[in-house]
Amino acid sequence: MSKEKVFTVLELNATVQELIQIAFPQSIWVCGEIQGLRRGNHTYFELVQKEAEADNIVAKAKMALFANRKPLIERRIKEVEGGFQLKNDIEVKLLCEVRFHPLYGYSLIVVDIDTVYTLGKVAQNRLKIIEDLRSRGLLEKNKLLTLPSLPLRIGLITAYNSAAYKDFINELKNSKYSFKVLIDNCHMQGKAVESDVTKALSSFNNLSSQKLDVIVITRGGGSTADLAYFDNKKIAESIANSSIPVISAIGHQINTAITDMVSHTFCITPTKAAGFLVEKIRDVAESLDYLEKEIVRRSEDLIFDKKNQLKNLAIKTESLSLRYFRVHRDVLRDKKHNIVSALKIVVTKNREFFKRSLGVLNSSLDKIFNNSRDQLKYLDQKIKILNPENTLKRGYSITLKGEKSVKSIDDLEENDLIKTIFYKGSVVSEVKRIKDKG
Repeated sequence: MSKEKVFTVLELNATVQELIQIAFPQSIWVCGEIQGLRRGNHTYFELVQKEAEADNIVAKAKMALFANRKPLIERRIKEVEGGFQLKNDIEVKLLCEVRFHPLYGYSLIVVDIDTVYTLGKVAQNRLKIIEDLRSRGLLEKNKLLTLPSLPLRIGLITAYNSAAYKDFINELKNSKYSFKVLIDNCHMQGKAVESDVTKALSSFNNLSSQKLDVIVITRGGGSTADLAYFDNKKIAESIANSSIPVISAIGHQINTAITDMVSHTFCITPTKAAGFLVEKIRDVAESLDYLEKEIVRRSEDLIFDKKNQLKNLAIKTESLSLRYFRVHRDVLRDKKHNIVSALKIVVTKNREFFKRSLGVLNSSLDKIFNNSRDQLKYLDQKIKILNPENTLKRGYSITLKGEKSVKSIDDLEENDLIKTIFYKGSVVSEVKRIKDKG
C-alpha cells in the first residue's frame, strides 16, 4: 500500500490560502446586500446573496473594512450626488481583496466602492417600496384624514432635547397658544430608527386617555445619506395606517423621503412644521375675531333698523290715535249726553220710591228700638234678683274648699280647711267633725 498523505489543519489552510492567492491575485468586484453591520475602529459585516423575489439567503461572505481604508470609502460616498450611507439591507458593489487566513478563515477586505452601482440599487429599492405602497393605496391613505381646525394636542416623535426638538417647541411657545405636546424620545438616525418610530406611532394611536389631534415626526438637518433611514417600508406603512394625521418634517429641502410622501402634510424643517400648526390655530382665531366683529356690526345694524322701525311705528300709531279720537269725539260726546239724560230720568222716577222706603224704615226702627229697650229693662231686673249679694244679705253664705264651692258634706273630710264667705267678710275654718246626713 502506498503511504497516504495526511494534512494538518494548518497545512490544509495554508494550501487553501495559496490556491486562493493564485486564483485571485488581484482585487475583484463583488456585489451583494449588507447584513450584520458592526461599526468600530474597523467595520465588519456580511455580504449576502438572496434568491430572486425572495428573502432566502443562498450565499454569504465575511467582509472587513479596515480603518486605513475608511477615509477613501467615506470620501467616495460624499462626493457622489444623492449620497448614501453604508447600512444594513442596501445592495453595494465593492472592490475586495480575497483573503484566507489559516486561523480566521475566508474573508473579503474592502478596498473601494462603486457608488454609482449602489445609488442605482438604492434608487431601485426606493422605487420598489413606493410602487408597493401605491398599489396598496397607502400613499394617499393618511392624507384622506381630516386635520382638526384646532390641532392643539400633538404627539411628537423626535430625539428629546435635540436641536429639532428645541426649534419645534420654541416655535409653539412663541405663539402663546395652549399647545399640549406628548413626546416619544426616538433615534432619528441609525439602525434603531425603524423600530423606534414604528413603536412611537403605534403608542400614540393606542392612547386611551386622550385622542391626539396630530402626530409630528421631525429631526434636524443632515446629509442626504441620513434621509435614507426614512425611505423605510415599515415606517411608511405605520404612517399610512395611522388613524391620526401625521406631519413629516425630517429636515431636507431638496430630496423627499418616502416618509414625506405617505404623511398627511410634509414640511421642510421642525420650525416650519410648528409654524404650520400655529398658522392653523391663527386662522381659526382670526376667523373667530372676524365673526365676532361681524356679529357686533350686524347686531348694531339690526338694532339701528329696529329702532327706526319702532320710531316710525310710534309716529304712525300716534297719528292714527289722534285721527281715531278726532273722528269719534262727537260720537263719544253724544253717548255721554244720552247716558246723563237716562240717569236723570231714572233718578226722577225712583226719588218717590226712596222717600216712601225711608219713612217705612224710620217707623220700623222706632218699634225695634222700643221693644229692645223694654227687653233690656226686664233682663236688668232679673239680674238684680239673681245677684248672689242679695242672697248673702238675707243671711246665707258660700262655703269653698280650695276654689271649689261645697254643696254637700260628701265633699268634705275631717281636718279640711274651708272658707266661708258672708255678705260682709269671710272666715277660714277647720273641719273637726262631720255629722251624718240624717
